[in-house]
Amino acid sequence: MAIDLTIAIAVMTVIALGCGLFAAFYAYSSKGQRTILCLTLAVFAMVYFLLYGSGQLFWAKLVPSSAAIVYTNFAAIFAALAAGWAWRLPNTPRWRRGSLATLLSLSALAAIYWPLLSIAVRPPPEGGNDWANGVAMQTSWATCSPAAAATLFRAEGIDVTESQMIPLCLTDSSGTPTLGLYRGVKLIAQQHDRTVEVLDETQAELLEKDDWPVLLAVELPFGVEDRRYADQWGWIPGLGHSVVAFGKRPDGSILIGDPSVGLELWSEHDLQVLWHGSGMRVK
Repeated sequence: MAIDLTIAIAVMTVIALGCGLFAAFYAYSSKGQRTILCLTLAVFAMVYFLLYGSGQLFWAKLVPSSAAIVYTNFAAIFAALAAGWAWRLPNTPRWRRGSLATLLSLSALAAIYWPLLSIAVRPPPEGGNDWANGVAMQTSWATCSPAAAATLFRAEGIDVTESQMIPLCLTDSSGTPTLGLYRGVKLIAQQHDRTVEVLDETQAELLEKDDWPVLLAVELPFGVEDRRYADQWGWIPGLGHSVVAFGKRPDGSILIGDPSVGLELWSEHDLQVLWHGSGMRVK
């Protein structure tokens, strides 16, 4: 296991354990209502975070670590708190409290170890080293992000392949987590004394800043009326993808390195439809 993930898992395990013990020993349970309320809120927070907050790239701005994918998975904290409160449930047989607390504790551990568990459950493809006009071509549908990262580094004068990026990005057979992609880019950047900047820009600011190349996380949203994206260009609504923007051309189009097709030109309207603000550049 890589040292950054080992340290992060150890830290988060200790924090989760402390949260669980705090909830178990210091929860107010004189009448039981407060404990039940705290347990309910903790479970709700865990589920809500997993659905809407987990793995978002903005977390890397707050925790700029290669192991941000572990440090920012607060579902583990909520599950640990819930386990402590579950153990203190009033008027409940010990075996029921113990069973619920154990399940929640295992959920906390699963959340902490998930980046590694997902790879064990869904082993990643081997990847390759196929290039076309400076664009690393993805060797499977699941490896667009490692290929895009390799493309970004090639444009920055750093040689790395899709296959080398796959384990660094924590890619599995179902794809690459966003913070896994950040990890891979962060690790390679550090090896070459470079830094990673997580984008915090609008489309207008991105084009005006004119600081290329930029790795962009893109997606065709549901409900787009222009059927050309799906019917002619193969975009699947709701399926995330990664590309590299090399810069704006004199005619206003944007040169894009798409690991699924190679070089192509996007209009500003294409960028508006497909890009939703998430991305990174190497400084």
